[in-house]
Amino acid sequence: MTYPQKNYSIPANMLHLMGMAWRYYKIVFFLILLQMVAGGLMPLFGLYLPVLAVDLLLAERGMREVLLILGGFAGAFALLQIIDAVAKQGKYPFQNMMRTVWQKLLFFKALDCDYRLMETAEGQTWYEKARKNFTYRDNGATQQMFNAMAGLVSGGISFVFLVGILAMLHPLVLVGLAVLAAAGYFTDKIPLEYEESQRDYTAALSKKHRYLTQAMGDVSAGKDMRIYNLSSLFTRLGKELMAAKFIVYTKIANRYFTASALQGVLGLARDGAAYAYCIWQVTQGYISVPEFILFMGAIGSFSGWLNELITHVLTLRRENTHVNDVRGFLESTNQDDPSQSLNIDILSGKAVEIEFCDVQFSYSRETSPVLDGVNFKIHAGEKAALVGTNGAGKTTIVKLLCGFYKADAGEILLNGHNINRFRRADLYTLFSAVFQDMCMLPLSVAENVGFTPPDRHDEKRLIQALKTAGIYEEIAAHPEGLQAYMNRNIKASGLVLSGGQQQKLMLARALYKDAPILILDEPTAALDPIAESEVYEGFHAVTQGKTALFISHRLASTRFCDRILMLSGGKITENGDHETLITQNGEYAHMYEVQSHYYKENPNENEVHYV
Repeated sequence: MTYPQKNYSIPANMLHLMGMAWRYYKIVFFLILLQMVAGGLMPLFGLYLPVLAVDLLLAERGMREVLLILGGFAGAFALLQIIDAVAKQGKYPFQNMMRTVWQKLLFFKALDCDYRLMETAEGQTWYEKARKNFTYRDNGATQQMFNAMAGLVSGGISFVFLVGILAMLHPLVLVGLAVLAAAGYFTDKIPLEYEESQRDYTAALSKKHRYLTQAMGDVSAGKDMRIYNLSSLFTRLGKELMAAKFIVYTKIANRYFTASALQGVLGLARDGAAYAYCIWQVTQGYISVPEFILFMGAIGSFSGWLNELITHVLTLRRENTHVNDVRGFLESTNQDDPSQSLNIDILSGKAVEIEFCDVQFSYSRETSPVLDGVNFKIHAGEKAALVGTNGAGKTTIVKLLCGFYKADAGEILLNGHNINRFRRADLYTLFSAVFQDMCMLPLSVAENVGFTPPDRHDEKRLIQALKTAGIYEEIAAHPEGLQAYMNRNIKASGLVLSGGQQQKLMLARALYKDAPILILDEPTAALDPIAESEVYEGFHAVTQGKTALFISHRLASTRFCDRILMLSGGKITENGDHETLITQNGEYAHMYEVQSHYYKENPNENEVHYV
């Protein structure tokens, strides 16, 4: 998979950033405009102030008049400096908040974008390239581009006046300065292009380093860290990553250092020649002393302003690529919904029939198909168990059914309608699901189950869901009950649940949503057989009228189901109820016999009895 690159121009991204400022923090928009004007005029006052002072003295004006004129000029100069400082400092906190706006947009896009993208290493690298632009505060892409944008416009205002002044000295002086400045631009361009060529590599390193840092801070891994002395492994991996980052960033820094040295040599040649020409002009009487001061100041300012303009242009060029990374991730990570989508209401208020028709799927072109012509139908209101060994593709079927992935071939139908004809957000409303990996948030029990604000909880439904899942007694025993916080690291009085209890809480979450299709993907993996039996008995009672799919490689769920689907070799190889499949004496019967000692006292009996 190759993710699409965005190639917005610098002006397009500048307008986009200003539009974002107008939308979220209008004061940033106005302060940037103020900085552009004040920053553009301020250097000109500084350039003309000494020229005006010498000119007044040579004209033998009265002291009062000289002080009055210079005082007014200096006052205007000081006012511009104050305005510039207020604009720069005033916009900083709001500009920094703009950075958090982008971070928030990226974070929620990562949660909302196509699921398949975020499961790939390439997608994670793409996200990291976008995310790292806002990690380093003032060096973030948007702030750098805002600053460069303001500097470029204000510098451009000053630059226009300086060009006019130097053209009066001699056009060739202006041409010579411009040529040498252009050479300096290409000198600075070389390290920038090298840095850009390493962006994918540095992003991959940053992604690995961030993962390593998160893993080292994971408290749940503390036992393994101690027993297996993993600290030495983490230390070695950290050193290797830091060494790799040091090498690449040193190469980048060396190129910038070389470019800076060459810029110094070019600047010396450029300014030295121009200064020599001015000195010759004044000694020959071609220009006056005030003009000499003006031209000398203009040459120095021209060089400085030209260097700043080059720096701003290069910054805009560099950060424009980074902003394109961000905009690309925000704008290109969702597959378009169908242009003429079906209204999800055609499935509401009724049980839903699920049908897979010759479905084929593989995770990449380089790997063999996980599903190779899967066909089955689960009737509306039917309870089905999808069983098979680890890696058979059971969870893949869940991902396809929920719309996280799209089938490579074949169709998935809900009441006869292809799921690809529904909007993705609408499709999600049809499912209550419990997945293998649990998502426990640092919120209250009620918020973790209901995902609604405290004033909108249906407490009666919450309690019933918790009771059905077999976790209500543990919650009720806590002094704060449903409002108990689910994280003791953040709140000392928080509720700590075992792995099995957390799975029960996830089951309660699925029940509370009360969607027409219930999916349980290994929901009882952390439970003992007795607790597992209690959970399935509870689900059997509350799923009447719903279509339910139980996925497991443990067969405790099968006796509660109307139909059992045996998945093997990428196909459904057996289809029927428990008694039928046991009679067929196929793969399901063999798997059940192997596991039977978990469920019955007498392995020769087919009826399940938990011990």
